[in-house]
Amino acid sequence: MTGRPEAGTDTVAGFLAVDSGGSGMRVVIGVPGAGTLAQRASEEPVRTGDRGIDPGHLMEQLVPMARALSAETGVGRLEAAVVGAAGPATLGDALRAELPGAPAREPGVRRVALVADAVTAYVGALGPRPGRRSPPGPA
Repeated sequence: MTGRPEAGTDTVAGFLAVDSGGSGMRVVIGVPGAGTLAQRASEEPVRTGDRGIDPGHLMEQLVPMARALSAETGVGRLEAAVVGAAGPATLGDALRAELPGAPAREPGVRRVALVADAVTAYVGALGPRPGRRSPPGPA
């Protein structure tokens, strides 16, 4: 799953998808229309404290991975990041307060969405298409 977009990619707008959970962090970089270009992972779970998930520790892991992925793929600009984290409703006071602005400062992401890790698991399992519904009938 590695690749480079077409020539002149310094201006190609890419995205980051981040899954942070109890088993570590996974990050992919991609380009709309081309999909995922490369991925990185850390087996170190993001720390939690009194205010939930530690956004500083999340960024300490995310920024180097984002830089490496950008260099590897040639994606020069990150338009959006989706961060899936375990329990943002119960573990995310600090994350909800600090995360939206942190990726704008470094690595320069313009838009950030924070979602529950259940959402990232769903998209990881099914991809960006609707799930399959069972036909009505007897069970």
